[in-house]
Amino acid sequence: MTVIRHLFLLLAIILLSGCFGSTTKEEVEEVVETPRYFVVDVDRGLMATEFAKDRVLRLMPVRVTSQFRNKEIVFRVGEDEYQPQPNDLLFSSPQDMFTDQLRRWLEKTGLFTQVVMDDNQSADFVMEAAVTALYGEKRERQLPQSVLEIQFFLMDGKSGTPRALFQTGLRAEVEIGETTPAETVKGWRFGLEELLTTVEEDLRAYFSERDTP
Repeated sequence: MTVIRHLFLLLAIILLSGCFGSTTKEEVEEVVETPRYFVVDVDRGLMATEFAKDRVLRLMPVRVTSQFRNKEIVFRVGEDEYQPQPNDLLFSSPQDMFTDQLRRWLEKTGLFTQVVMDDNQSADFVMEAAVTALYGEKRERQLPQSVLEIQFFLMDGKSGTPRALFQTGLRAEVEIGETTPAETVKGWRFGLEELLTTVEEDLRAYFSERDTP
């Protein structure tokens, strides 16, 4: 829909220029901006050499709070004011992006025999995660930052009633040179790597204590 709307707008500019005078290339480019797409992609590195036995994890799709659910990159410009950047977009929805990143990371940790996403497949544990902050800090008298906050919940997958076994809330505030879309995404990348490293360490400590006789 965005591409079609831009084409109609460009056609209208060309038609109007024939009626009211010539339109420069710079004027057309100012009105019709090409969207830019960004990806937040992290890599844990090497796959673990040993994997836990009989510990299947079902990962639920990551939930994203409403104000950050769309693809537009968001800046925080006031205490309670957020400003989407219409032409600066994430390549996929935040829900799909963070779900994929979390799945890929957990698959490499060795903490689980297998990480599945099929609701019909039995699992020993279920993980839910929620992104509660995802923005570039652009308020006056505030340092430019990329802000990312994720809540993680690990639940018993065997019991009929979901029971929380482990939960943690992690927040990354990464300082950036200036609050631009490119710098904000770069900061999110560093922040996500930090958060996933921390939650892996926390889960490893949880299972180590849990499995100790």
